[in-house]
Amino acid sequence: MEDLKRMRIIAAHYRNLQGLRMLPWFLWLLVIGAVNPVLGLPQGQLDYQCLLIIPGIAVPWLLSKWIGRYYDRVYGRVEGLPPLSQPIEVLAGILSVVIVYAGFVIDTFEWLPVSVLGLMMAAAFLAEWWRSGRLLNHSVLFAALLVVLSLLPLAGTPGDVHWSHLLGGFIILIVPGIILSLSSVLKHIALVRNLKALSQEAS
Repeated sequence: MEDLKRMRIIAAHYRNLQGLRMLPWFLWLLVIGAVNPVLGLPQGQLDYQCLLIIPGIAVPWLLSKWIGRYYDRVYGRVEGLPPLSQPIEVLAGILSVVIVYAGFVIDTFEWLPVSVLGLMMAAAFLAEWWRSGRLLNHSVLFAALLVVLSLLPLAGTPGDVHWSHLLGGFIILIVPGIILSLSSVLKHIALVRNLKALSQEAS
């Protein structure tokens, strides 16, 4: 009974568990956020960022497509899942981007002492954990970490400097890039471990 439940959860969330699909995009976000601090450039210097944002968008897109074929070849497909180009999924993706951007703007303009984007990400991780049938336990840990980091300024850290000024202001992009990249790898590990356990029990 427990195996059947796990099989249904994996089948229902098979795309979401293919964490490596999104890893190129999250690493791309991390590189965009980290390039200026690493090179010692101020936040207003967009030369190197533009090189990553405009022509560089093809690299994560191609890598994501290649990784998707890897999943299809090695782990197969789940019959009955709707195609990725469903209008509802596209609209949901656009709405998510708008909401995330709104949180990013609030954080950038320092309208609140806490990180709105961080709290949004924490809520998203908790929702992901719940939707996955409590399979992705790392999502709860990341949600707790994001809540602590988002509320840290209320404890007087980092002193009289607003948290968004850390690393030249690019901390807003760097922290989500790191956490989302780690989450993608852990999703893949969870998928592989559960598929392996199911195959061993079946044999």
